[in-house]
Amino acid sequence: MARMVTLWRCKCGTCIKVIAEIDSSPPAKQTASCPKCYALHAVHADKIITITEDTFDLGPPPVPCEEKERLLAAHNKAVNIYSSGALELAQAAGVVAHAKFKFLYDKVLTARQFLLETRQQLNEHTAAHGC
Repeated sequence: MARMVTLWRCKCGTCIKVIAEIDSSPPAKQTASCPKCYALHAVHADKIITITEDTFDLGPPPVPCEEKERLLAAHNKAVNIYSSGALELAQAAGVVAHAKFKFLYDKVLTARQFLLETRQQLNEHTAAHGC
């Protein structure tokens, strides 16, 4: 039987350390709960030995970044616009007049370019701020 240690930060901010044993391959799935808020977390082990609050400092919990949230929302909107445009273009292929198809094609290309620019802004922000 092999021992394993699993660490995670609970949604309440508590650092949890679980010591467990693995006997089979693949291991069973057990449920561990946070000692403070009792939130459940899956642990892939056959037997849980201890569940404790970890004293190792993982640093403060991440602070939500408003700019990243704004960029993420813009990116999700761009994905939705591009996806719906591509679907509309695919459904129109061979069914509508060439002029209408060309209009839809240009619309999808514009949406794709906006998506790529939004993704680039999100990636640059994440790389610069580490959030």
